[in-house]
Amino acid sequence: MSEYAADPDATPSTLEPDTPVIWSASEGHLDNLGYYTLCLVFCWLILPIIAMALRYLRTALHRYELTSQRLKEQTGILNRQTDELELYRVKDIAVEQPLLHRLFGRGRVVLQTSDRSTPSVALNCIHQPHEIARALRENVEQCRVMKGVREID
Repeated sequence: MSEYAADPDATPSTLEPDTPVIWSASEGHLDNLGYYTLCLVFCWLILPIIAMALRYLRTALHRYELTSQRLKEQTGILNRQTDELELYRVKDIAVEQPLLHRLFGRGRVVLQTSDRSTPSVALNCIHQPHEIARALRENVEQCRVMKGVREID
């Protein structure tokens, strides 16, 4: 007998084991280059150094995690917030690479979703954005097939 059969409150989502992490990364600091430079120019005021340290921490602690079924985004320094996006809700995937990002192999992956709370999700300044977009696309298709979801416009 299954260990889940004894739980009358078990739903299909609680029966699924935690899926392994496919990709995990933090937001890159390249977008903050101008901000950091300005803070260093005025470092003699002390306040810009504190502002730079806070921006650094906020960016370093902004984490993305991709599993085969969800995209998780964690933000915050003291108060952590975790947003989860079910991959079958993703409608479109776009990759944006401004010149500075392309020089360093970084970019932004923008997801258009059918989720009402987050209609657009951006993975900012991530390394190898085309590879991440490809992995997202593959997992979105697998989730849609597994759940029998079809997009109707």
